[in-house]
Amino acid sequence: METTDFLEHIDLPRSLVEDIATHLSEAIFEGKLHPGQPIIETELQRLLGVSRAPLREALLKLEGQGLVKMVPRRGAFVRAITPRWISEIFTVRAWLEGLAARLTAEKVDLSCCERMEEILADMARLAQQKRFKEYFYRHWDFHRVFIEGSGNVELGERIAAMRRESLWLSYSVIYFEHNHQASQKTHRRIIDLFRKGRPEEVELVVRSHILEAIDKYVQFVKETYPGMSDIG
Repeated sequence: METTDFLEHIDLPRSLVEDIATHLSEAIFEGKLHPGQPIIETELQRLLGVSRAPLREALLKLEGQGLVKMVPRRGAFVRAITPRWISEIFTVRAWLEGLAARLTAEKVDLSCCERMEEILADMARLAQQKRFKEYFYRHWDFHRVFIEGSGNVELGERIAAMRRESLWLSYSVIYFEHNHQASQKTHRRIIDLFRKGRPEEVELVVRSHILEAIDKYVQFVKETYPGMSDIG
């Protein structure tokens, strides 16, 4: 696929930088732009009718989010995903989300449980209908309930940044197609532990839930990109 195929019919609204960054990030998350693929700036400038400055600013924004890599004298590339990177990102995220869950559980706020119950019901319905792209977003909503419930803004921002780097939609959809039943059981257990007010246990379950996904994500990436190295 050409870098600019997905931008054929975009009408730019108010903020050029934000709009370009949004469309490029969506293309990366949905697998329309692949890991390691070059982003041809001259083609984007021509197609969008913009100057180099807002485009470069948008690319720098995406680099800060871990989605793009700027290489001197070579240009911009979609960030490569390697087994090592997946393992490192997921490991850190597992501990941070576990901490967020613990902080929320210590408050014994049952309204969080009610919101998670609603989301889990949606996840079950979407899995039954095989709508795993939507399942992916509801799964993130579930985690966001207890992340925001922690009341720790800095923790929430760091987790959100890591999720932008690690949860690539095309991989996650395949993952949930094969693992949604186990995923739903784990999320049911998480809710039960929140209701019982067991901070240490819910921290451990959330952490383990994320760590257990590492090998499956790595395997999927290796199968999808068999020539991928573990460097980068």
